[in-house]
Amino acid sequence: MSKFEEPFEDTQAMYTQAISNAGLTNHVNITVLTNNKAKEIYKVNKANDLLHYRTGDDIIIVINEAVLEKLTPEQQVMVVEESLASISYDSETDSIIISKPDVVTFSGLLAKHTFATWNTLRESIKSVYDAAKQEEDERKAAVEKAKKKPNFSKA
Repeated sequence: MSKFEEPFEDTQAMYTQAISNAGLTNHVNITVLTNNKAKEIYKVNKANDLLHYRTGDDIIIVINEAVLEKLTPEQQVMVVEESLASISYDSETDSIIISKPDVVTFSGLLAKHTFATWNTLRESIKSVYDAAKQEEDERKAAVEKAKKKPNFSKA
């Protein structure tokens, strides 16, 4: 017996609405399946060429609906939106992109310092690296400019 099943109508309706809100309906064919034995509440899978050819699916999201049902309606919407957040469509290259999360840290750190404080730290670190890169680029440009100047001194 297969471990995958079709989601309940209300779960599918949540996904249909969220996919539409994310602007993915015109470019990406997303199928939602359930696996109530899954260890994760959701898993986003990009279809390989063979599966896409056979089914037309671009993305298959497998959710643990047994866990999803036990959450509040607001939490359910958050899970659905989070599962779609990694999916984007690049119209220039006509390709689907699955991104990694942009926030990876420890819950204990966030509990101690708050997300806002942690995010400020992350942006500060990024600014320091950007400034260092800009200084390095300017130094390299100055060296290149100095190399191009003709040397008219006679020995």
